[in-house]
Amino acid sequence: MRLLFFKRLLNFREICLPSPRPSPLGRGSSTDRRLSKPERSRKVRRGESASLREGFPLNDSRVEFRSRSRRREPALILCLVLFGFFVVSVQSQPIPKLTSVSPESIQRGTTSVVTLEGENLSEVTGFIFSGEGSLTATNAPPPVYSANLESSRGGIVPGEDDERKLRVSVTVAPEAPLGARELRAVTPTGVSEPVILNVDFLRQVTESGPNNDTNHAQWVELPVAINGVIQESAESDFYRFKAQKDQRLIFDVYAFRSGSPLDSSLALLDAGGKELVRSEDVNGLDSLIDFTVPHDGEYFLQIRDFRYQGAKDFKYRIVAGELPYLDGIFPLGSQRGKSVEVSLRGRNLDALSKMKLKVEPTAPMGQQEIRARTAKGYSNPVLFDVGGLAEFTETEPNNALTNANAANLPVVINGRINGEKDVDQFKFKVEKDQTYIFEVEASRFGSPLDAVLYLTDAKGKVIQQNDDTVGADARIEQRFSEAGEYVIKIRDLLERNGEDFAYRLVVRPPKPDFTVSFYPDTPRLYRGSYTVVGVEVQRQAGFDGAVETRLENMPAGVTAEPLLVPADSTVSPMIILHASEVAPLGHHLIKLAASGVIGGQRVNREGRPETNGRAVREAFLTVLDKPPFTLEPVTLSARTEQDQSTTVEVAVHRFEGFLGEIQVTVEGFSSGKEPLTKNVELKPVTVQATDGRATLLLKAKLDSETGTRLILFKGEAKAEGKTVVQYSRAIPLTVDPFPFTLANSLPRLAVTALPPDRKSAASEAEFSVKANRRGWFTDDIRLKVEGVPEGIVINSTNITRGASEAAYKIVATDRAPAGKEVSLTVIGTADVNGRSYQFRAPPLKVTINAPAPEKGNDQAAEKTASAK
Repeated sequence: MRLLFFKRLLNFREICLPSPRPSPLGRGSSTDRRLSKPERSRKVRRGESASLREGFPLNDSRVEFRSRSRRREPALILCLVLFGFFVVSVQSQPIPKLTSVSPESIQRGTTSVVTLEGENLSEVTGFIFSGEGSLTATNAPPPVYSANLESSRGGIVPGEDDERKLRVSVTVAPEAPLGARELRAVTPTGVSEPVILNVDFLRQVTESGPNNDTNHAQWVELPVAINGVIQESAESDFYRFKAQKDQRLIFDVYAFRSGSPLDSSLALLDAGGKELVRSEDVNGLDSLIDFTVPHDGEYFLQIRDFRYQGAKDFKYRIVAGELPYLDGIFPLGSQRGKSVEVSLRGRNLDALSKMKLKVEPTAPMGQQEIRARTAKGYSNPVLFDVGGLAEFTETEPNNALTNANAANLPVVINGRINGEKDVDQFKFKVEKDQTYIFEVEASRFGSPLDAVLYLTDAKGKVIQQNDDTVGADARIEQRFSEAGEYVIKIRDLLERNGEDFAYRLVVRPPKPDFTVSFYPDTPRLYRGSYTVVGVEVQRQAGFDGAVETRLENMPAGVTAEPLLVPADSTVSPMIILHASEVAPLGHHLIKLAASGVIGGQRVNREGRPETNGRAVREAFLTVLDKPPFTLEPVTLSARTEQDQSTTVEVAVHRFEGFLGEIQVTVEGFSSGKEPLTKNVELKPVTVQATDGRATLLLKAKLDSETGTRLILFKGEAKAEGKTVVQYSRAIPLTVDPFPFTLANSLPRLAVTALPPDRKSAASEAEFSVKANRRGWFTDDIRLKVEGVPEGIVINSTNITRGASEAAYKIVATDRAPAGKEVSLTVIGTADVNGRSYQFRAPPLKVTINAPAPEKGNDQAAEKTASAK
């Protein structure tokens, strides 16, 4: 491949670059010889000299030839482009991208073929699973076709969409834990974002069509998990199965709960096509059928969208068979290191109604899935919480103040709203100035409870109430100004009740803390270049300390300075990574560690990687070979003020003859994750093949956030149809506040043009100009009004030192342009530290009305007309 490339390169030189001829002028063209040495140097830096500093330099005879024969210029340019194309073909770096996996579940203890869809999948060399492990994957062979086409001379074979689809053979160990894994594709040029692949205990069947009526129903054998898609509007999918009398069959649809837009309508039909039962909207928009078979025989299962819609993303999964099913458990969680007896409610549980669970002291905090297992198999998963606080379970009756359960704070209370108009009340004592948070956790566990919380004093007087802070879950935070006894009570908003209406009421003091996230989860870094990882610190319960962050597990040759995020930072900070020329190529697992001081103790937190705002389990850095170009800041720091501009300059270095256009811009953050453009106006600059630098104009907006932030130059270029992105190292940009702004008290007003002998308030109008002084500025602001037409008289005034406004009075005379609207602009000027600042207030629209005729003049005109 390389030999062929260099042969083509030699042919290119012979065709595009003729043999050198001696120049009659000796070294250099006639133009260059007339320039002094400094001038020639400047021309080379600006890219004006015909000799290219990178790629292949043209000798002087060709320079003269080009200057004398402009007709060869298009051909030469074409040759330059072709040369760049040949060299850059090895530099283009397509990034693998995954958008879906089908099917989304596989059976443990088996090897299954799944199909990945996305972009740039033809060069996939490996796969990464994040989660509990026990999975491996390889590229699967192409499918075998039952029918084929054969060409007469060969070289024509069935084609697959290799770039957008990839068949993968996944092997799951028999002992693999059930649940979700993240699956990524790996190429030499990067790691994809993850898709979710679930490990199931059931045999998986994928819909195969046509199966859109009972005559073409797809045969399945229960128990099974059916994976399908409602592809078109008004489409129905049918499945045929055998069942035995008295079997209790469960048909559980997963679509809405998996993010599919399908609003399922599920029906069970007998062998003759008669509908026996239909289900909609049981688990959210998902259907659930619990069916006891009346007699042996064949039956049909039909699924469609309730609205008769369909598309390629209307995916569904049906768990079907004589399987255990959990409707709910109670309590919804337990304290770590304790044992708890859990009651179970559901179907096909084989008389399993209670189970004692031991929560290990090292059990992961937070939610996790648990399942019931019987001789028939595994149930659907339900969520169970592991907490760190003491817990107790409510005891009834506790509907009134007189029988409220006593609680010692902090605590987690497990309860149920179960009974007509049930209200659960709990009394507790606090000290003066203590603060507690009361938070209901119910809907996040799948409970139908729509909780309302009331905080009252000992006599029942409501201090605070809340509904729907986190989804349907309520939350109250209260600082108690007086010591004593108080009551917290909970009920359902619509006064519904039942065994399903379980909750966990967490009562705790605010605990200052922080979490950290970083993005992207798949940064790419070229040797000898830079890239950026964004960091976001989420502060909780008044934590106001600095947080130090650092990337860990970095490969040799890759450096990233630790980043200190101060408490008053409003801008999302960035960690700048740099790779040396010998950094090892390939992908590397990286982590972000964060630390801060809380209550005098240093605490450590692990950063959470994100992709497109979604948390993922792991992050991977890919190191790539030297890029076709790099960027190096010429401007080492920049400073400007609100409503003012500054320029920044960057040098572009090209390698291996790359001659493509490079679009250069500046990137950074405003507050949070907002882009730099929220506060700074800028336009990208296109760097041509002969240019070595780019200058960008940055203008801070009038309301721009002030302070210092890091910015980077970003270059984008096309290489063999693929986008190559490069970053420079970071430089600081400081935006200082403009000393003052001006605003009019009114946006528009009207006056009437009257002669001096007619006195009327209609000829006058008043408005004021208000100054918003910023920072330390208190000096005088000199005012003038621009755009005042003839016939309009306006007073002169200024905003004196320390004052915030000045009043104006407008008087219209008979010389004013009646019937027109004019625009007046108040301009303020002030001197600060030897510099003059000027600010233009928004235009004031003034309508000049013509005077109405006087009454006496109207009567005289009428008499004259009558006489005539």
